[in-house]
This record gives sequence, C-alpha cells and structure tokens, in this order.
Amino acid sequence: MIIARPMRIIIAFFLALAFLFLPGCHSLRRKFIRKKKYQKEAPVYVDLKDYPEKPSREAYIDYYLFIKGWLDELASTLERGMSHKRARRAVNEAVMNLEQIISFYNTEGKDAIYPLYEELLEIKEEVEKNPTASQLKRNALVKKTENLQRRFSARFNYTDAEKWMQ
Repeated sequence: MIIARPMRIIIAFFLALAFLFLPGCHSLRRKFIRKKKYQKEAPVYVDLKDYPEKPSREAYIDYYLFIKGWLDELASTLERGMSHKRARRAVNEAVMNLEQIISFYNTEGKDAIYPLYEELLEIKEEVEKNPTASQLKRNALVKKTENLQRRFSARFNYTDAEKWMQ
C-alpha cells in the first residue's frame, strides 16, 4: 500500500507535534519523587549585656554549693558501692565547678586552691580507673573526698575567698 504524498506530510506533521508536545512521563515521574525538605534556620537572637568585672557573690556561692554537693554525692556513692556511672558523673561535675571557681580567682587565689584541684583530679583518675574497686579502696577514696570537702569548706567560702576575687 502506497501512501499518497499529502498524506505523508500530514502524518509527519502530526508525529512532529506529538514529539514536541508530549514529553513523555517526566511530569508523572516528578509527582512520585520525594522533594527535598528545606528547613528554615532558627533565628538567632543576641542579647548583649554588660557583665561586671568582678564575679557576683551569688555566682560564687552557687558554684561553691555545687562543689560541696557533688563531693557529698561522690562520698555517699562510693560509701554505698553504688553505680560507677554515678560516681564518675559526681567527680566530673565537681571538677567542672571547681574549674569555674578557679576562673574567678586572681593568681594568689589560684595558687591557694591549686593543691585541692590536683587532689580532686587524682580522685577523678582513681574513680575512672577502677570501676570495680574493692571496699577498702572505696573507703580510702571516701576519706580523701571528705577530707578534701572539709578543707575546701574551711578555706574557700565567700568571705575568705573574696580577697582573691578578680
């Protein structure tokens, strides 16, 4: 069967239109592909504030009480033979709060408190090194901790430490 020339032109024209206006399943495919979800960045608010040169009495007392509390927690945890995680957290928090208090002091105050800081780091090392320490070792650590707490309370309360504040 021979197709007439005008018919070929019409068929070619319709095929050309079909290729131009029917891009395939591109839009259909796009409907089923998940779009990336972009999250908006949280707005940043900066509250500029003038801080006093000398740390406040309340901040010092807060850190002082935190240290006493964490040392007490460490002693009671070791005495009862409770969780090693709890003892590690107590000693880490005590070290962190003592470092904060050290930052309040001038060089004379830092020299005065540094031996206690070194002793607390030794206790921390022993607690982390021996998760299953014997009762004898735990009792020795309890005595060290209580002794450290007494010396800290006696020498570094706010009225005594005020002379070292920057």
